[in-house]
Amino acid sequence: MKYMFTEVLKMKKVFLLLMMLMLTACSQGRTAYPTIQEKLTSMESYKTDAALTYISDKGETKYSTSQIADKSGRYRIETSQPEDIGNIVMYDGKMVWQYDPNLENNKISVNPPDKAARREIIIFSFLENYVKSKDVSLGVASLDESLCTVLEAKIPGDNRLLSTEKLWVDNETQNPVRLVIYDSENKERIVAEFTNFEYNYPIDDNTFILKQ
Repeated sequence: MKYMFTEVLKMKKVFLLLMMLMLTACSQGRTAYPTIQEKLTSMESYKTDAALTYISDKGETKYSTSQIADKSGRYRIETSQPEDIGNIVMYDGKMVWQYDPNLENNKISVNPPDKAARREIIIFSFLENYVKSKDVSLGVASLDESLCTVLEAKIPGDNRLLSTEKLWVDNETQNPVRLVIYDSENKERIVAEFTNFEYNYPIDDNTFILKQ
C-alpha cells in the first residue's frame, strides 16, 4: 500500500511537470527546460562575472565580482569594485580563506564558518536546493530582451532573510544570467547578474590556494 502511494505521488509530480511545460510553451515564448536541466545537472564547474546587489531596509550595496566554482562545493570569489575592497574569499572544501590587501599584516585569514549569504550566490548551491525542493516551479520570463526559463527553489533552514531563490537561464545560450534570493515576505534581498559565463571552466588545485 505504501509503495502504491509513493508511485502515485511520483506520477502526480511528473504529470504536474508536464502540464507546466505545456502551459509555458503556449505563453509568450517557449521554455527550454528539459535541455537546460540536462546542461545544469551535467555542469562540473564554471567561471563568471557577477554583479551583486545586497538589499537591506537601509538601502543597497553593490559589488563587482568574479566567481569560479566546481561541483564539489569549492568556490573562489574575487571583488574588484568598490576598489577599496579588492578582496578574495575562497572555500577549498574544508575551510574558508580570505585575502584582504588592505591589511598591513596577516593579509590572509582563515574563517571556518561559511556564511549562507555568500554560499547561496553560488550556482551549485542553487542547484542543490532545487533538487531537494519538494515543489517543482518553473516559468518563462523576458530579461533584457532575452527569453529565459526561470527555476525556483526553497532555501533550507529558518533564515527569514534567505527563504527562496530563483534562477534565470537564457533559453538561447542556456547559461545562467540572473539569481535572486528572496526573504520570507518575498522581497528581494540578494540579486546576482551573471555575464561572461564559461561552462565547465578548467580548474586546477592552484585555483583554491591563496598567495600573497
